[in-house]
Amino acid sequence: MGVKLDGRDPKEFGLIFLQDHYHPMTPEIRSKTLAIPGMSGEWDFGSERGPKPFNLPFGIIEYDRFKKQRKLNDFVAFLFDVYGSPRSIKLSFNYEPDKYYNVKLKSRIDPERLYHSAKFDVPFIAHKPERKFMLPSNEITMGSRIPIMSHIMWGTGVSNRAITRTQTFMIANNGTLSIPFAFRLEGSGSNVSVSVNGKTMTLGSFSNKVFEITDNYVVKVNGVTDLTSTNGVLLELLPGMNEITVSGTNLNLSISEKLTYQYV
Repeated sequence: MGVKLDGRDPKEFGLIFLQDHYHPMTPEIRSKTLAIPGMSGEWDFGSERGPKPFNLPFGIIEYDRFKKQRKLNDFVAFLFDVYGSPRSIKLSFNYEPDKYYNVKLKSRIDPERLYHSAKFDVPFIAHKPERKFMLPSNEITMGSRIPIMSHIMWGTGVSNRAITRTQTFMIANNGTLSIPFAFRLEGSGSNVSVSVNGKTMTLGSFSNKVFEITDNYVVKVNGVTDLTSTNGVLLELLPGMNEITVSGTNLNLSISEKLTYQYV
């Protein structure tokens, strides 16, 4: 059993992962309820996912006390950015190597210092509790080195579709959570629109332009952020297969997606 931090094995810092770690199955749950006097029970306004904490135990064996301290200092420096703030780190476990969490150091580290060794717990927090797939969808092809445990639908990674008329095609969301439809649309067309799951994003009429919609819902036109270039509707892909329709007239377009699958 082991972990990777930004793809690095703790052994690179001279550390030993002690394995008996804290990795909850679910994040914290925030329930939104309201109790009303005279009414039994309470109103349920739904729940939200909170952050997910982790606690990872490490040890180090080093008979030279100066080398031991240098190794610990190197590991601490790895956890912080150049301004001294905890930085975002990709945390993955070897029992699920195809997914990762974005985590930061949550609180201080207090090592138990012995003469030739030290032990300590590293508390991490994933403020966004979802797991993410290691590769974006456009890099998942027949030659991709994906762990065998992954469940990937056939046709994933097929992209750069040529659109010369109103056309409908399928795109897979291999995760268990809905995700933004992140895509790149390039070319020319009149009254162009993209529809999925009952929502339609209109892009208007244009010639030789490149539209990029990122997984943070940022809209760029020819590389410049421009939120006024669409009707403001944000498109999402649900888990499983999604039917996409690109419509308009005088179409000479290519469309490709770059999806980050997410898991609860």
